[in-house]
Amino acid sequence: MIRDGLSVCIITKNEEKMIRDCILSIKNIANEIILADTGSTDNTINIAKELGASIFHINWENDFSKARNFTLDQAKYEYILVIDADERIINPEEIELTLNNARNEIGGWLCELTSFSEREDGSKESYISNLLRMFRNKPFIRFSGCIHEQIIDSILKNNFKLENTNIKFDHLGYNLDSESMKLKQLRNLELLKEVVKTNSQDAYNLYQLSKTYLALKDLNNAELYIQESLKYVENSSSIKPQALNFGAITAYQMGNLHLAKTRALESLQVLKIQAFANFVLGEVENDFGNHLAAFEAYSNLNYALHNIDVTTKIVGDYHIPPEQLSFRLGRALIGLHRYDDAEKFFEEGNRIAPKDISNLVGLSNIRYFKQDYEGAKDILLVALKIDNTRQDIKKYLSQVENVLNAENKNVQSPVITLAMIVKNEEKMLDDCLESVKGLVDEIVIVDTGSTDKTLEIAQRHNAKIYHFPWVDDFAQARNEALKHSTGSWILYLDADERLNQIDNDKLKNHLKSLPEMIGGLLCTIESNHSNLTGETDMHRGGYPRIFKNIGYPKLKFQGRVHEQIAPSLRDAGYEFITSDIVINHLGYNQPREIMEKKVQRNYKMLLEHVKEEPVNGYAWFQLGQTLSQMNLTQEAEDAIRFAITCGNLSNSVYASAASSLSQFAGKKLQFEEALVWANKSLEKAPDQIYSLSLKAFALLKIGRLNEAKELFEYIIPKSENVSGVPLAGYDIVIDKNILLKGLNEAVEKLSKSL
Repeated sequence: MIRDGLSVCIITKNEEKMIRDCILSIKNIANEIILADTGSTDNTINIAKELGASIFHINWENDFSKARNFTLDQAKYEYILVIDADERIINPEEIELTLNNARNEIGGWLCELTSFSEREDGSKESYISNLLRMFRNKPFIRFSGCIHEQIIDSILKNNFKLENTNIKFDHLGYNLDSESMKLKQLRNLELLKEVVKTNSQDAYNLYQLSKTYLALKDLNNAELYIQESLKYVENSSSIKPQALNFGAITAYQMGNLHLAKTRALESLQVLKIQAFANFVLGEVENDFGNHLAAFEAYSNLNYALHNIDVTTKIVGDYHIPPEQLSFRLGRALIGLHRYDDAEKFFEEGNRIAPKDISNLVGLSNIRYFKQDYEGAKDILLVALKIDNTRQDIKKYLSQVENVLNAENKNVQSPVITLAMIVKNEEKMLDDCLESVKGLVDEIVIVDTGSTDKTLEIAQRHNAKIYHFPWVDDFAQARNEALKHSTGSWILYLDADERLNQIDNDKLKNHLKSLPEMIGGLLCTIESNHSNLTGETDMHRGGYPRIFKNIGYPKLKFQGRVHEQIAPSLRDAGYEFITSDIVINHLGYNQPREIMEKKVQRNYKMLLEHVKEEPVNGYAWFQLGQTLSQMNLTQEAEDAIRFAITCGNLSNSVYASAASSLSQFAGKKLQFEEALVWANKSLEKAPDQIYSLSLKAFALLKIGRLNEAKELFEYIIPKSENVSGVPLAGYDIVIDKNILLKGLNEAVEKLSKSL
């Protein structure tokens, strides 16, 4: 039993259906059960007497606090537990444990109460709240308020503290049909209206009156009284966040999203860690289309549910079923086009509640976006088995079936889709699209926020235009374009690139005749690079710019910047072959101020990339290249050395990394090391002009003059007729005059040594 004893206090009227189970749930831990009856005409009193309760008869005066305080006045023991007839204690042993370990400074204990109710569609739902139902038996601890009575203030103002517990109640009083619930709310409404008549500035009862109107779906009166409550509520009051939250819900249901957001944000200023305001904020941001903000709000809601403190429990918080939270997180991620992440949340929600239709629809959406239309159909059929009255699901199923029927007709798909991402490219886009006219059968353009005439130009070329928010991630934006590409093959270009003239029909026939294992054509990208020093170099790189459309997410770009498509194709078992296709890139031949902005943008994204994937050698290599452009030579060298130690560079990128280290060593006059790295580069990608040149100059500087002379003589004619796809990640065409100068120096030194 409980040390010092426990008095259990109940008020009743006509509760013969409920009172037995209520008393049985606490009988074994109670030293006494005090029941004040307000006029029962059924068998309530006899049942309570049979179970050992002490019965008192009182007149009902429309005042819950007065009735409850009467029972407190009769209590003999040190601790009091208040319970209603429609409630049951789930774990009475927890009460005994809590009170036997009670600290002197604790005056009251918060218990978790789960209320069960029935939705309008007949389905059941539950809500969890935390209420102060157990406290010390002190004459100054008493309830106040004729309805929705409170006792917390009388505990706190007498310098006692409150404590969380794991004591759990089930509340069955709201598990009523809609008509019974309406009658209950109307009873509460009349009581509250009488209270407000006597004190029109009582913020708490004004808030409760608004809340009751909201339950009765009288939104105008709900809004009227919430405004009154907020007018009089004190900033320090625990009522304020509650009033703001229900005011936000009221505004949301009235369609005033801006007011709902304002109230939710103000509530979070008062009480930062809470679920209710974040729930409203998430719903509002979702309706605004601000999916990132919605995801953040739902994530904060999730955090609050797992980090509830006493303050939040006193205020009372919203407890969303976990499957519904999973659905909302997934829905926000769909809006961000993060389909794989969204799918995980929908799957988790479905695991928790297999009959929750919202998560099934979410999973069907994912299948649809991934072009798995059969999968989408199967999931919708499962949803209809659960509820065959859902017209929205039937409509969605019809849409999916229409897509399947179109596929089954074997409509010829485009051979080549041009997939692009753009933003404010009115100066560049037209020439780019002109360069592919007659070659591509479909143009897919994903715009990340253009404010100029970019989209008008795209429309003139009959492009399919989609919109995607810029999130500092080139791969995400490019993947959005892949999702909408229907061609058998995909060509990707940037607006500042132009495809050199080719035989369009010959290329298409070539693609159709390629062996199945060929997943892409390596094209040569030629680009004049203006460095921040003002120098210009011709860079030549080999990249798979035309590749097989094996469908997202099998086919996807990786990397925030300098994104790659090759890894996903290799993972799917495909190989690449070289081609004679040349693409001219104009984007790095820009004025200094534009180049500085581009370099800084790349630097920022690459820093994020290496944070996310700290052993991704390719990301470190690209960070090194960017640092080099910023003239941070030592930092660039360190980054590229680390890229090599990661051990996951492809041969072509390793060759470029090694050539960079050779160049850095040469600038420091460490020519022996420069020679070592030039040779390592040539081992991975033989015959590249840049590394051959680095090797020749290293040989010259360390005095291996004959070797240097022979190598310069080999390089010079090659540099005049550069063709074919470079085997390194990039090759740099060295000016013939520089090579001739090296050759002449070697010849001159040889003649002097004779």
